[in-house]
Parts: sequence; C-alpha cells; structure tokens
Amino acid sequence: MSSVAHWRALLAEVDQAGLCANPVRLRGLTLDRTTGELRDGDLLVPCKDRRASVCPSCSRLYAKDAWHLVAAGIRGGKGVDVGVAEHPRLFVTLTAPSFGPVHARVLSKTSVKSCRPRRAEICPHGRSLGCVERHEEGSMLLGEPLCVECFDYPGAVLWNAHVPRLWVRTSLLLYRAVAAAGGMSDSKTRAALRLSYVKVAEFQRRGLVHFHVVLRADGAGGPGDRPPAWLDAEVLDAAVRKAAAAAHVAVPLTAGTTLRRAAWGRQIDVRHLAGDSTTEPIAIAAYVAKYATKTVDEAGWLAHPIRSVAHLERLVLAPHLARLVRTAWALGSRRPLRHLALREHAHTLGYGGQFSSKSRRYSTTFAALRDARAAFARGDSEGDIDFDGEWRFGGRGYAHPDAAGLAEVLSEVRVVPKGVPRPVPRGVPTP
Repeated sequence: MSSVAHWRALLAEVDQAGLCANPVRLRGLTLDRTTGELRDGDLLVPCKDRRASVCPSCSRLYAKDAWHLVAAGIRGGKGVDVGVAEHPRLFVTLTAPSFGPVHARVLSKTSVKSCRPRRAEICPHGRSLGCVERHEEGSMLLGEPLCVECFDYPGAVLWNAHVPRLWVRTSLLLYRAVAAAGGMSDSKTRAALRLSYVKVAEFQRRGLVHFHVVLRADGAGGPGDRPPAWLDAEVLDAAVRKAAAAAHVAVPLTAGTTLRRAAWGRQIDVRHLAGDSTTEPIAIAAYVAKYATKTVDEAGWLAHPIRSVAHLERLVLAPHLARLVRTAWALGSRRPLRHLALREHAHTLGYGGQFSSKSRRYSTTFAALRDARAAFARGDSEGDIDFDGEWRFGGRGYAHPDAAGLAEVLSEVRVVPKGVPRPVPRGVPTP
C-alpha cells in the first residue's frame, strides 16, 4: 500500500470513530448501498467516555452536551420553557471542611499573595504551619499538607464517602427551609412548587469533593409554571444557607479520625443569576460543563478503579493524593466500613456518588441530546452504510497503531472530519 493510500485508510478509520482515543470495535455485516456489496468487517464507534484524561474527543462532546443541558435550565430552550429565565435561580458552591492546613494559591485583585504568612505556630510534630511562598498555578505544593501527620486522612476519605448522603439530607432540609419561609407545611410546599437542580462534583487540590449546583424554583407544573410570588431569589438564598448549615450525616466510629459526622464546610458561596442577563447563563453553563469532564488527577492515573495492591503500587501520584488513595484502600478492609465500598472507590478517594446529576424536571436529558445528534448524523450518512443487523463486540482500539496517534493529533487541534460523530448501530447498547 502506498503512503498516500495508507494515510487515507487511517483517516477513514479515525473518521468513523469520531476521533475517539479508544473506540469500541463491533463486528458484523454491513451493506454498501452504492455497490450493493455485503461485507463482513469491523465498525468503530466512539467510547463515549466523559473524562478528558481518558478520551479528549468524547469528553469534549460530553462537555458540549452538558453545556446545553445546563444552559437550557437557566435560560430555556431544548424543550424547556423560556420563562425559566424569570424564575429564581442560584449558582451554589458547597465546600468541604478542613482536615488540616494545606498549601494554597491566594489571589488578590492584582497579584498572588503569600500562602500562610500569619501562621507562625509550630504543630505537635515540630513543623511550621506558616508559608510565605507565593505559589504559582501548577505548583506541586498546591493542596499538599503543611504536616502530613496532622492531616486527618481517614476523616477526609470518610467525608468524601458520605457526601452523596449529605447532599440528599441537604435537599430534604432545603424543602423544609423553603416551607418555613412560606409559612406552609412540607407536604403543601411540595404540592405548590418544585426545586430543580443540576450539579457537578469537583475535587479540590487537597483531595476533597465540593459541589457546584445550579438551583431553580418552579411552580407545581415544573419549568412552564412560575413559583409562588413570595419565593424570590432572596428567600431561596436564605433557605440554601440554612439547609447547608444544618445538614449532617453520622459517620461510623473508626480509629485514626475524630470525624463523627459529615457536614459542609463554612465556605458556602451563593450567586444570584440575573433574569435579564444573556452572558451569565453561557458562562455558568461553561463552568459547570468543564468540571463534568474532570477526574481526580489530570494525568488519568485515577481514571479507573484500583483492582489490586500491585495496581496501587504502580500509580504515579503526588504524595498527598497517593496517601489518600492508600487510606481509602486500607479503610475498605474494615468490617464496619464495608458498606461504603471504599476499595471500589479508592480511585475517587472514597467518593462513590455521581460526578454530574440533575433533578428530573430541570431541563432536557443527555439521552435526548444524543438521540437528536444521532438522527442528524444518520441522515447525513444516508446511502452509505445500512446499520441494521446483528453486531457483536470485537474489542477496543484501532486496528493500526498509527491510527491512535493520528486521532490524538487531530483531537488536539480540534479538526473534526465531515460526518463526525457517526451514529451508533441500532439495537446495539451504548458502550
């Protein structure tokens, strides 16, 4: 095969997989409607992984879907009534408590400030809890404890493990706080209005989860129904703060930590979304979508579950992250903590919840967005290949090693060949 023909074949293969880094291979018969010929071969479909460290191309597509999903709930569109732009809407950030002092990047309006210039005390282990350095973005010290022996590693892991339950408790208390503000019972409040949300989980550099939440108040009928007149952004703001301050869940007793209940940290940020703004929904949606594709570490070492001690030892991580992973693995063997599945979630530092989720009535769904895109792509490829028939799993990855490198290069420069993304064959489950 000539060099030109070789690269054309690789481009065709990469094009079919939508620039995916690690596509799924399906085997079966395809019909070329141009020649009428039946061929037995492989069909490449994207892996559809949301994580940028695993597949840059598929994660970029996921982020675009997440953007549309979030933006539709703020300003309307994609089947959501545009009247939601006039409903009370908040952008809330819920953070974790402190489990020990860590190095941080402190910013002023004009410059980077010293990390901890006023902390001159010495910890019980003889280490200084002060730091006068001005850490730049990307510094290896960011998120690292000033004293690893003072940092409560078991407490941090157990807090991460209880965040999903803490969010459920917060949601319950939020309805109660709104009911109290309106002078109504909890049941009457739920019959009169709905609180819809979309949230994403982000791991801070210190290895603890915090949530970014877009929260909206609707009437009983959902997005097309205005909430009661007394429920404005100020009332919703006060209810969020009250619920977040009161929410907590019990943590099982275990050696090595003083944590007995999981609660949110003191830093709770609530931002009101203006009804007449056109740029704010775009910025908020982009911010949320960005974190929907993140993993615990940017290099991708923690993109997949840890299966063995040997796997654990092969990880190349910053010292603080490595210690959190080992702590989660060790705690996972304790009988009182088995229900938390800490070993199964050691790669997420104990966190077993979803990285992005939404309430049912917030806006459209990922499935609806994918179906619309697949229908469009199917129409664009009409007359090329008949995707009807039976398909079976044939493996992962490209047939030629050069194709993977080509997909990576094209993905980096964001060159999308015509026809990408390709539709998934009918009757084949989404990978």
